[in-house]
Amino acid sequence: MPLSPYVTVCAAPAGSGGQLLFCTKTGAMILLPDAVVDRLQHGEVAPDLLDELTEMGFWVADPAAERQEVQRYLDDINRYKTTITVSVILGMACNFGCRYCYEGAQKGDLAMSDQTAALLVAYLQSRFKEGKKKLCLDLYGGETLLYKNRIIALARELKPFVEARGGEFLFNIVSNGSLLTPKVVEELRPWGLDGIKVTIDGLPDNHNYFRPFKSGAESFEVIVENLVAVRGLTNIRLGGNYTIDNYRDFPKLLDLLAERGLTPDTLEVVNFNPVMSVKDKIARNEYGGGCSGMHEPWLIEAGPYIREEVFKRGYPVGELGPSTCAVEINDAFTVHYDGSLYKCAVLVGHEEYKIGHLATGPDDAGLARHNLFHWQREEKCRDCIYLPMCFGGCRYTAYQRDGHMQNVDCQKEFLDATLATMLRQDLRYRYGQG
Repeated sequence: MPLSPYVTVCAAPAGSGGQLLFCTKTGAMILLPDAVVDRLQHGEVAPDLLDELTEMGFWVADPAAERQEVQRYLDDINRYKTTITVSVILGMACNFGCRYCYEGAQKGDLAMSDQTAALLVAYLQSRFKEGKKKLCLDLYGGETLLYKNRIIALARELKPFVEARGGEFLFNIVSNGSLLTPKVVEELRPWGLDGIKVTIDGLPDNHNYFRPFKSGAESFEVIVENLVAVRGLTNIRLGGNYTIDNYRDFPKLLDLLAERGLTPDTLEVVNFNPVMSVKDKIARNEYGGGCSGMHEPWLIEAGPYIREEVFKRGYPVGELGPSTCAVEINDAFTVHYDGSLYKCAVLVGHEEYKIGHLATGPDDAGLARHNLFHWQREEKCRDCIYLPMCFGGCRYTAYQRDGHMQNVDCQKEFLDATLATMLRQDLRYRYGQG
């Protein structure tokens, strides 16, 4: 039995006397002495380690069979997945005027009608069949909290339906934070509110430049005051979007938030990402910067730098491991305010990637345009150690780059340059070693 083809080996921090093994298929990591790793790489394993290494995914009976299993990974998820995850765009009204808004030209006084809401409820009820255990809605706008009454109305229909069948109903909200108050949270919690994601783009001057109110007024202070007021009432997920010019200022944001009372114990996760360069007609906006993919050299420095600084301050960081795309998950899709169906929220409004309507269900032709499972046809993907963490990358990034989804969005260059650093970060901050 040899090491799995999805195992990476890298040097542990100085003084640890060992090496880090990470399985991209399972997300498991282990620190082993140099001599043990050397024997593993030569196909030898100590009997007392065999069961543990096998269970964690490091040691396999047949590497070829292991590759075949990863090729079937998403098929297995679709076969056994018990959660239905639906992104719902409740409307396009927004009180912000963000410079890089991905919805851009779609914004306006447009909202889900009662008729469409009824179709949505019926559609979700029809999909919550025997074997399903959870229905999770990810709610978007515009500004989602402008549609509080619609949220409650949907939950009033769906929550008792799901629970009567022994399942769990919950929803998460993506909000700019300007309308987030304790009163709003208390109104939504009984209906299944699980958490709220709010974006703050760095220090006040930077944030207020990129994410002002439509009037031009500054929004930073309003958002921070609201987050402080609702801490402890619901899960808060902090996001933020950085550029090559300002990413080094983002750790200072956490220092400022901690001073205001948003300490690590008050946030469920912190996840800062680069601003994407969006060039299509739908997302028309005035900002011309951003990155076109994780291959850009500056991200190789920025990504691990920010992750280190978040860890260092004690804030929660998402774990490394397998990552799937909603495009290829049967029970994950997006519903626009008009009832049209998409596979991903960022594709909303791109008519060529609409996959159907609530009234008629999915359309095979629309799904085909997403070039499903294209990574299975790419030799560089089939043989890639990072395949379980990528599965061909982001379809939307590929679309922005090429104008279509025929090509994969390869993550290998970025992971080659950064994974070892991120694993050492995990060892030090998550597991307290090194």
